[in-house]
Amino acid sequence: MHGRVPIARQEDIASAPHEDPLDLRQVLDFVRRRWPPVLATAVVLVALAFLGLMTVTPRYTAAAEVLLEPRNSKIFGGENILPDIDLDSGSIDSQISVIGSINLLRRVVEKEKLTEDPEFGGPGKPGLLSTIMGFVANFLPQEDTETSAAPEAPDAIPPDVLGAIFRLRAALGVERVGREYVIVIAVTSIDPDKAARLANAVADAFVVNRLNARYDAAKRASAWLAERMEGLREQLRQSEEDVAKFRRAHNLETLSSESKVTIGEQQLAELSAKLATARAEVAERKAKYDQAQEVRAKGGNLQSIPDVVRSGVISALRAQEAEVRRKEADLIARYSDAHPTVVNARAERRDIERSIDAEVGRIIANIKNDYEVALAGEKSLQASLNLLTGQGGDDSDVGIKLRELERANAANKTLFEDFLSRAKISREQTAFEEREAQIISPAISPGGPSYPRRKIVLLAALMFGIGAGVAGALAVDILNSGFSAPKQVEASLGRPVLAAIPRLTPSERRIDGKVLNPVNFLLNKPLSRFSEAVRSVRIGVQMADVDDPPKVLVVTSSIPQEGKSTLSACLAFSAAKAGHRTILVDGDLRHPSTSKYLELDNGPGLVDVLVGDAELESVIVPVGEIAVLPAGSVSQNPADLLGSARMKHFVSRLREAYDYVIIDSSPIAPVVDARVLCQLADKVIYVIKWHTTSREIVADCIGKIASDRKIAGIALNIVNESKASRYGPNAYYSGKKYTDYYQQ
Repeated sequence: MHGRVPIARQEDIASAPHEDPLDLRQVLDFVRRRWPPVLATAVVLVALAFLGLMTVTPRYTAAAEVLLEPRNSKIFGGENILPDIDLDSGSIDSQISVIGSINLLRRVVEKEKLTEDPEFGGPGKPGLLSTIMGFVANFLPQEDTETSAAPEAPDAIPPDVLGAIFRLRAALGVERVGREYVIVIAVTSIDPDKAARLANAVADAFVVNRLNARYDAAKRASAWLAERMEGLREQLRQSEEDVAKFRRAHNLETLSSESKVTIGEQQLAELSAKLATARAEVAERKAKYDQAQEVRAKGGNLQSIPDVVRSGVISALRAQEAEVRRKEADLIARYSDAHPTVVNARAERRDIERSIDAEVGRIIANIKNDYEVALAGEKSLQASLNLLTGQGGDDSDVGIKLRELERANAANKTLFEDFLSRAKISREQTAFEEREAQIISPAISPGGPSYPRRKIVLLAALMFGIGAGVAGALAVDILNSGFSAPKQVEASLGRPVLAAIPRLTPSERRIDGKVLNPVNFLLNKPLSRFSEAVRSVRIGVQMADVDDPPKVLVVTSSIPQEGKSTLSACLAFSAAKAGHRTILVDGDLRHPSTSKYLELDNGPGLVDVLVGDAELESVIVPVGEIAVLPAGSVSQNPADLLGSARMKHFVSRLREAYDYVIIDSSPIAPVVDARVLCQLADKVIYVIKWHTTSREIVADCIGKIASDRKIAGIALNIVNESKASRYGPNAYYSGKKYTDYYQQ
């Protein structure tokens, strides 16, 4: 054992540089001493997670991909009168909601017969609350179900089907792939094949639902056109009859003959036809203009107007905008927001957005201009027609009336023919199935479960276990208030450590089959680590004052069971082995541990000398090479006896008769006896039990000693060598590198 002889002053220790709190050596020391509980915590949590995973039913997820396809062209050369699917974000979100709707999932449930499937159609295991409510309901008065039950709606969904729908919806996951026109439909089930089958069934149901929606819309449009055509046909027939009757009534039948038709009448017919066409064109352009005005008034998206959607310039600008946005996202991922390239990309995107807004405004202005031009043309034709009817050859009321009837008949005929053409287109669209959605990647049976993810769970449990173990170990280190290293004692108390005395286990004290006590072990093994540590304490006290070596030494501690009595006896025998006349005084009159240790607790001793019942020479007992003054009889006022003048006198006599007077005193914290004895001593040896005695208690007790200079140093006692080295390189001077210097 290597002792620490030089005395460090408190101001020197306070002025010493602090260590780096992130010293890797401290981290390694922490790992060395705390890895068993950390590893145990991690193993326990991983084992618990593994057991939990074994009890969890694995689930499998299969996914199908559906591509949404808009209709970008007219069918059969005519105008498309059916609603197209819009692929903006809101519309795609609506399609996702349609996939999870009750009506669509009901088809899947009925087609796949999920009401008979235990996973989706079973009643499920009742919970504790349901069981309690059912038990209580048995004792409550029951209503007359025949009179109170409401009649079930004809289209009501049966409860078992509704339950299967909700379970299927809970297992269904629908999401859009980035900004693409692809929707992923995923279904989770305990059976991988079932998950793939249901995912494909939901995707098929969605595609069929889109086809049915278009077919129904076409049928409704066709029915409306047919109904409208009947009215127009009757209106046209009535207008033709009105013209024929008027001609017959006024003898104007010859007017229809080509040979008798005048130029004015021919011009009138042509103007009437042009006026009808102009009115139809005005109506069409007005409808477009009104639609744009309505969208603008409601704050809608002007880019959804058909003319804007069909604009090639808008399409090109949108393509440029998408490319610039992709470029901007790529630059943001690599640079900061203030980077010039990012700023330029954003400026370029804003320029394109302004160009789009300007182009949209121009298209809206063109719609308005077209409407105003058409309206002006209609007014011009109407003015020409009015002028012609006023300047024709037949200016009578009969001619005016006839031309009015003929104009009405021509307009009705034009309108009827237009609706007839639209009806034919509608019938063709009803028969033509154009797909707006298609399955591009059907679901296949997954190869492994999606829940639980065992590797992730076990890894998380391992990381959490390591974290919890480290946190617990840190808490143990933080809550440990004892001293674990000599350097820690010196830094905290400002006192030198004389030696770190190792703990002797029974196996270490076994010699020739007999377990020796520490004193006998010291005598039999003078070159052991333990003997060297005791010798270091003695030499350290002697070097505390080289000019006037101390003779009277008091050995004390903060609390009981810190090994001070054993150390006192070992110091006495170590000094005697060095040739010094030594006496060991048991100054703990309340619990005379030294007297009991040396089996001298039944005779007279120090108490008897102090009360005058015995002489000093008569109570001193030789034990081996030392003299021992036992405690003697029991005293009711030990502190007063130790502080008496007789005690001072006897100590003076012992100082003259012996080279060393070692007094084993009581602990400082519980009683005042040790503080009284410290006043009689030349030096005090303060014993601290390694890793046990609270730092606060030690500091408080040392502060109670009258003179700081009386403390020769600290003896860090009962050090566990196997654990001390884990508290840093300066925690304890032992190990394999020093074994050659000891004879254990």
